[in-house]
Amino acid sequence: MMDLFTSIVPQNKQHKHFRYITETGLCEPEIEVIKNWADGFIDRNGNLVKQFQTDFNSTFWELYLFACFKELGCTVDFSYETPDFFVKSQYGDFIAEAAIANNPENFRPEWEKDYDLIEKVNMKEVIRLSTIRLEFSIQKKIKKYRQNYSKLNHVKNKPFVICVAPFDQPFFYFQDSLAIAKVLYGIEEVMSTRDSNGEISIAGVSYNYRFQSKPGFNRNLGLFTNSKFKEVSAVIFSNRATFCKVRALSKDGKYPVVFQGCKRNLLDNVFGLYPFTELKQNYKESLIDGLHILVNPFADNVLDLSIFEGKEIAIHNYDPESREYISYIPNNFLLQRTCTVIYKDKNLEEFKKRTQENYEELKPEKWEEDQLIMFGGFVGNLTNNYLSHYKEWTIMVSFDSTTKKWISRAVQKLCYSISELMEETKNKSSNPIFIEKLFLNKEQVYDVIKNKINQFLS
Repeated sequence: MMDLFTSIVPQNKQHKHFRYITETGLCEPEIEVIKNWADGFIDRNGNLVKQFQTDFNSTFWELYLFACFKELGCTVDFSYETPDFFVKSQYGDFIAEAAIANNPENFRPEWEKDYDLIEKVNMKEVIRLSTIRLEFSIQKKIKKYRQNYSKLNHVKNKPFVICVAPFDQPFFYFQDSLAIAKVLYGIEEVMSTRDSNGEISIAGVSYNYRFQSKPGFNRNLGLFTNSKFKEVSAVIFSNRATFCKVRALSKDGKYPVVFQGCKRNLLDNVFGLYPFTELKQNYKESLIDGLHILVNPFADNVLDLSIFEGKEIAIHNYDPESREYISYIPNNFLLQRTCTVIYKDKNLEEFKKRTQENYEELKPEKWEEDQLIMFGGFVGNLTNNYLSHYKEWTIMVSFDSTTKKWISRAVQKLCYSISELMEETKNKSSNPIFIEKLFLNKEQVYDVIKNKINQFLS
């Protein structure tokens, strides 16, 4: 068995997570879990131990995936140098390649997550950064497949699965599967309303098929909504494969641990969540709980999903005919989870220090002026929604499915999503404008509302 935890690199080269695990004396039970994950893993290039100690997250993710494949009844054939996993199962063999999304250069790394930063977390920006980094990582693996892997005899005609996990920022685990669903299916958000009885209903769904990796530089979203990436059969994703997963699976240690989060509550086909707060000794979580499989309906080589069905795994897909995103999330599925270790030890102060204070952050998007951008989905009876930025205003043009005509609205603020604009229309300080007259096409109503804005500004 590989010796992952005996140091082979100088301390100043070690990843902060590795140092915490090995130096604090607090992680003996967790170390045993990771050793169990690695049981049977073959280090084909001889670099895995060094990578684990210096980079950590990429190797941690590979070991977790290997443990999941074993848990699902699969075996891994390590006789081939590449790709990462040649997986054999009773439902057919497939190729799996591991990838992670890291923080951009000069951005705050994921391990600098002092909890005084939580109040500053902006969920839209968390999802936005993860969308950028996940798309980059997936595209990188697709390029590698096309240039290299596709030519290998043992890869040809087999489903190719990209396994990706985000480690791109502190509190990356708050974004659940929202960013990866956005990357692959273009779904931006589900808008809901709650009535006086607390019942939640879907008010709308918004799709967005582009994003900006930097201001003014557009890239496409919805990689699995057309046949451009038919080489990829599916993506395996987890936002729960963190050290909290290791803690949940380990024996009790010398310190108390509190787990908090929420799980899927499916009762009589009514969607709901139930939150939990549990001490470690009362908390249960399986290895694969929180795992997602996202299917490409245009794949050349179809992955048999039987291996994932009936387990604590969420399955996502896309219907090309209706152009709708579909997800199946099983009852009791782990949607969100964090853990907190309760200890007082001055020796741990070094691991709480930030290496620096000033990091780069994402810059605001910069849309093309006076250009309608399509947002799919619906809001009530409004479909074929478009947004545009015009003279520091945001215009929404929509097709009313009831009247079969086009209408429009605008607010004096730069909005970047349908829900943001809809919320701003309730704000009088945003000077909302509504064009309720019905028009035969979107160009007509767009010109009318721009004229209204010009009149307001004159």
